[in-house]
Amino acid sequence: MKKLESVKARLCTWLSEDPDFILNKCGNILLMNEFREVQERSNALEKMEVLLSTIIKKGDDTCQSFLDILEENQAHYQQLKQLFNPAPQKSAAPTAHADSCSVVSMREITDVKSETLNVEIKTEMDPRSWTTGTAVGPVPQRDYTALNGSVICADKISGVNSDVLNLSVSVKSVNTGRRDTATPSVDETLPSHQGPAAKMIISNKVRLIVCLSADPSFILQNVQQKNIVSNRQYGNLKDLSQREEIVIKLIDQVISKGEKSCSLFLEVLQQPDILETYPNLNKIKW
Repeated sequence: MKKLESVKARLCTWLSEDPDFILNKCGNILLMNEFREVQERSNALEKMEVLLSTIIKKGDDTCQSFLDILEENQAHYQQLKQLFNPAPQKSAAPTAHADSCSVVSMREITDVKSETLNVEIKTEMDPRSWTTGTAVGPVPQRDYTALNGSVICADKISGVNSDVLNLSVSVKSVNTGRRDTATPSVDETLPSHQGPAAKMIISNKVRLIVCLSADPSFILQNVQQKNIVSNRQYGNLKDLSQREEIVIKLIDQVISKGEKSCSLFLEVLQQPDILETYPNLNKIKW
């Protein structure tokens, strides 16, 4: 069940290429009313969203049976092979160098399921201890090099299922007494990309993909007018051939830009002309 939940959005997109094929393969794991509920959906992506939601609700045994069906029929869906083929062998671990004032974080966080996941880096440093110019000396050649109070976050997060994900970096300046002049304490914490607006978009991502894929060009024009995406991003998205892919990448870009962009995006979704173009948005509980 955990595996299906983590790849649900991607599976919906992949399987929507031929939704009836995989639905017919699920006759032994669905009740007749469940089968008909999926079959009656007119939109391919929506069919797969309902199918996966139904299977996940039925528990681990049904999820495993569905994964077995997918594995047996992976040749029918080009991208489905990514789910079962072993990952390529990892290259050598990246190297890092940090001076006494700096931090390089290279944690691997995998297969975590929780209501809230906090990923924090906290450090203290004294700017007076920084070395500059020729005093620095040769710096080792590394994949990641942090100097003079800098922080590099190269953490890898995968297979995480969490309602709220807090990512923060906190660097506090302290006075170690090297000089008489006092140094004010500064605590600079990067804002989380998982505020209320971002959380709302993420929890309704599949439904948004289904709704907005009906006319991706219209929503693209609106988010560009609001400067939620840059002209370059707009052009790159517009050039994509698959409607679902356009919407998926648009939503991912909005989320990656942070809470402010997510709030603006939600405002766009509630505009009268948007609701008229995408009437199914009214069914989403904001």
